[in-house]
Amino acid sequence: MNDPRHPTVRRAWSLACPLLVAGLTQITLNLVDTVLLARVSARALASFALAAPVLLIALIVVRGWATAVQVQIARCHGAGRPQDVARVARTGLVTSLVAGTVIGAVLYAVAPLALTALGAADDVHGPGTAYLRVAAFSVPFAAVSFTLQAACAGIGATRATMYTALLLNVVNLPLGLLLIFHAGLGVTGAALSTLAATAAGTGYLLLYCRTRLPRRSEGTDVGPGVTRELWRIGWPEMSTLGIGYVNEALLAGFAARMSTQDLAAYRIVDNLTLVVFTCLGSAASALTILAGQELGSGNRAGAAAWHRTGIKLLLLLLAVPSLGAVALGHPLLFQLATDPEVVQRAWAAVPPALLSMVPLAVGMSYAALLRAAGDTRTVMTASVLSDYTLLIPLSWLLGLHAGLGLPGLYLAWTAFAVLYALLLVPHYRRHFVRGGPWSRPAARTDAEGSARPGLGGPPAR
Repeated sequence: MNDPRHPTVRRAWSLACPLLVAGLTQITLNLVDTVLLARVSARALASFALAAPVLLIALIVVRGWATAVQVQIARCHGAGRPQDVARVARTGLVTSLVAGTVIGAVLYAVAPLALTALGAADDVHGPGTAYLRVAAFSVPFAAVSFTLQAACAGIGATRATMYTALLLNVVNLPLGLLLIFHAGLGVTGAALSTLAATAAGTGYLLLYCRTRLPRRSEGTDVGPGVTRELWRIGWPEMSTLGIGYVNEALLAGFAARMSTQDLAAYRIVDNLTLVVFTCLGSAASALTILAGQELGSGNRAGAAAWHRTGIKLLLLLLAVPSLGAVALGHPLLFQLATDPEVVQRAWAAVPPALLSMVPLAVGMSYAALLRAAGDTRTVMTASVLSDYTLLIPLSWLLGLHAGLGLPGLYLAWTAFAVLYALLLVPHYRRHFVRGGPWSRPAARTDAEGSARPGLGGPPAR
């Protein structure tokens, strides 16, 4: 358990660093598939580019569920209740496997219809459908993998996520080379290598968790009370991720309406911000874990202290890549694009893009604490309100109507981030400053659904 009197950036970083490595490794995994298929043909790359977002939608659902598992286990671990950790882990594992199987089956069935709805040309429809139908078998493995990673993270073992991500790359790259080129399977080979890598990562996690997570004992069967609490925390996370994905597509559409050069420049800057966001997301996840453990132990002040420490870590992780981008960005952009016009437009968008991350980092610190308290609905509400009152309207107004181009989109991002943070502040104060529901021990729900003092979620009033 953490010493709430001394929350330090170093201790938060010890949890965030493995998550950061895992996030950057995941970006590398996607980049490898893109590079390999680009060498096959433009048709293969187009098929992958169209099918991959459809697969991502399926994975969003199971990833949101994993966040709920992480929050619950962090609380139970902080309270020193290993049997409740085992109960939540088992419930999360069973339900994620069922959900992943159902979602994978749906993806397999609707794959051709989904690509048709996206306007797939005849020459990419077939390979894209084949990719999705093979990848559909990876969804149950991914669901279990996300849940096990979340369970390990909840007890502070974030290195499991890093090791899994590294293993995925070790399996995916050589197998992808073998199946895509030597076996001549192209896009289908990429899907098969992804399936094999995901299965290997899941197998590793199952072995890892046998030694790190508390073992099942009598009374740790799946219970409706635990499932309901996971659903309460999980569905807003799924919604937030899904809506964010839709908004990303809308912003890309705005950039496409500007010009082809603006769209190309947007993709380059978007990849830069993805790296920065991965840094911030790793820190925010660490804060959720640490604050959740303190809340589980009944120490609200200790959880609130991690908010202040978290802002320092988030701003530090924002400053380092931002300084690197400013110092090396212009020469690096010429390595990513040969068109001087694309480079110029991307470079003009870099400063406002990075500045938009400053208020976002503050908002992510508030959101991390609210997630630790199980209040994911507030995070979802603040995100959606900020999206559709500022981000989308202002992106259209500044980027297209006012003619500011890509800088206009990132000015809208700044406005979004400021409003997002402001909307979270009163809820943070309610939970952690004004004697909210975490001011006294929480109630827990056992496998039979009866109330007992101490498990996750605000107590019944």
